[in-house]
Amino acid sequence: MARRKFRAAVVQTLAALGNLDFNINLLDKYAQEATRQGAELVVFPECMNTGYLFDSQQHCSELAETITGKYVEAMADLCRKHGLFIASGFTEKDEVNEKIFNSGLLLDKTGKLILHYQKQFLATHDQNWFECGVKGSPVVDTELGRIGLLICFDGRIPEIARCLALQGTDIILDMANFFAMDQAEMWVPARAFENESWIIAATKAGVERSIYYPGGSMIVAPTGQVAAKIPYDTHGVVSADIAFSEELKTKLGNRRPDIYQRLLTPFEETPVAAFLKQPLIPEEETTKVAAVQCHRTDDPNSLDAAFEMVSHTAKLGVKLLALPLHFSSPMWNLNHQEAEDAAKDAEVHINRAGEIARDYGCAIVLPVIEKIGDILSSSATLIGPDGHVIGRYRQTHLSPSMQAWAKAGDELPVFETPFGRIGIILGDDGLYPESTRILALNGADIVVWCSAWVQPSERELLAVPKAEDNRVYLVCVNRTDCPYPGGSFVVPPNGFPHWDVNISAPRTTRHGAVMPTYANLALSRQKRMIPNVDMLRNRLIETYGPLVNTFIK
Repeated sequence: MARRKFRAAVVQTLAALGNLDFNINLLDKYAQEATRQGAELVVFPECMNTGYLFDSQQHCSELAETITGKYVEAMADLCRKHGLFIASGFTEKDEVNEKIFNSGLLLDKTGKLILHYQKQFLATHDQNWFECGVKGSPVVDTELGRIGLLICFDGRIPEIARCLALQGTDIILDMANFFAMDQAEMWVPARAFENESWIIAATKAGVERSIYYPGGSMIVAPTGQVAAKIPYDTHGVVSADIAFSEELKTKLGNRRPDIYQRLLTPFEETPVAAFLKQPLIPEEETTKVAAVQCHRTDDPNSLDAAFEMVSHTAKLGVKLLALPLHFSSPMWNLNHQEAEDAAKDAEVHINRAGEIARDYGCAIVLPVIEKIGDILSSSATLIGPDGHVIGRYRQTHLSPSMQAWAKAGDELPVFETPFGRIGIILGDDGLYPESTRILALNGADIVVWCSAWVQPSERELLAVPKAEDNRVYLVCVNRTDCPYPGGSFVVPPNGFPHWDVNISAPRTTRHGAVMPTYANLALSRQKRMIPNVDMLRNRLIETYGPLVNTFIK
């Protein structure tokens, strides 16, 4: 039985390339400091035994060690000496298979190796020296809790952290060489928030040959809040209390593994694989898109005003207009009777939007409450430039309050339009990275997220990773009456220059605000983040079995 609270520490330092004794001294020094701070678990960065920027594959092989080598022996001695769990990144030589792996190791207080992980998603430099990991996403039960490991760029792939969380992981240990601050400042908190898990991320600070490591070591709570952090460009140790809630992981419990099979489809068999092979002329693959931040309110004239704003936006040349969740309802969070009332005029609103689409030759994503027979659903209707309905999407992940009246959909379709291939997510769909990933695999160029955000993390942590992880445009359109109102914006496939979305796209709460972008869909037609690092092709689907299984509570 895991204790409900203990203290953990994270280290920020710089390993010396090829100097094993120096690196073991770092291990000793910071283990002592972690112990002084009362920690029972300490996490070190990636490739701590060797350094990282090798001369060649042969150089890496010469420096790599087996898991019975000197560095691991030193880890074990320190575990026993201080009564510590120690996790460290490790350049591993597998002599049996004659391969070199970028690995992570966790030793318990007796010095026993209890968890052995090999990096799955290899960045550019990794591909020069290492093989892809073959151990999947193992976890281990300890007196501190159930623990899983990942390494650096693995955190940019939502499936990897998710596979750990779905095995009931309480704590994810991330051993990293962060090159850019967005990976620390956004992706680590985002993965913690998505998976309702603690993440302890240790990275380096300093310069190793041509690489500058800014730092960013941190301990992040399951809410996405940073509990402790080491300043940039410094070396040291910080610690924080790790406390566990008795509450279930609600987001994981509300997943829809029954509709996630696409995540396990070999890439070449996915719809996107065919689309990416099609030639295109970039200047012909452009479209103006906009998040239109207006909807019905308690004002009796508000619905007419909202449709007028839609018309004005279309008049200015926007070809894809997206509207907030429950556009035609004055409530962001409906009860059963309110949903029944809202559904009565759904077709009227769809027809009205259709007239605007036909008049200006645009497409409109209109979220409404629909009733078919006795079934109520939160839906979005995609209306084409001829005024006719291209398709309908029914929300697949329902909030707890919606579960009392709505029936969830069971598909995540992508719709072909003259303005690109469009995928739609509604409300709580956006809390689940599986939704956007499936839409990307199904060939979406643009994903529209019609929202009623409850907390800042939904905008500040989840939006940009959805766009960048899948290399799609993400149109986020939010209501102005929800707990975290406004802030609608469009995220390009390559994200923003600054990781803080409130700097790159300052939040606007004004009702009626329009956030346009001139989208070049050619950016959505290639999935590489950096050379040889393809966000879809490089996924190791054979390790993703937990994604279609029931969550282990």
